[in-house]
Amino acid sequence: METDHLLDDIREVNLSYLLLMQRLINTDREAAMFRLKIDDEMADLLSRIPVSELVRLARCNQLLCHFSLQDADQLHSLVRANSDDRMRQVHAAILLGSNERRAANDRRQSERRQGERRQGDRRIHDQGPPDGVERRVEERRQDERRGAEDRRQGPRRAADRAEEGDTRKEHRGADGRHG
Repeated sequence: METDHLLDDIREVNLSYLLLMQRLINTDREAAMFRLKIDDEMADLLSRIPVSELVRLARCNQLLCHFSLQDADQLHSLVRANSDDRMRQVHAAILLGSNERRAANDRRQSERRQGERRQGDRRIHDQGPPDGVERRVEERRQDERRGAEDRRQGPRRAADRAEEGDTRKEHRGADGRHG
């Protein structure tokens, strides 16, 4: 029975959170995007969702909002902070802003890596593999061709090599050198 009450509470918090998000976006879009840590596309979508859809979305059994402080030290510093509410708000804003900046940097790095991967994939698709890979592939193909040719002409090449060796010996003997 306790689980049912907890699920009801989660759904109630979800609906309150979604309605608050929508109201913040419709009141001051830029401030809402900063406070909610969402991008333009998410703000557009959230502002257009009808209340009936928000109610359906809120019915899930997971919290849609999350705790913004990243570790216990941050929470502890806010709890221990000066009793002046104004200072506590400033401190919280600084902590949450630094978390947002760190998260934004992480997102940018991740996007850059994905972009580099996509660019590399496009280059491989358009131009073939990078030079080093292409050279190794070509060397491997040449080795395979030589090996196949040697297998086809193996007996004949062995005879040619033997004749070459005999010819060299004869030339050495004619020059007066000893082999």
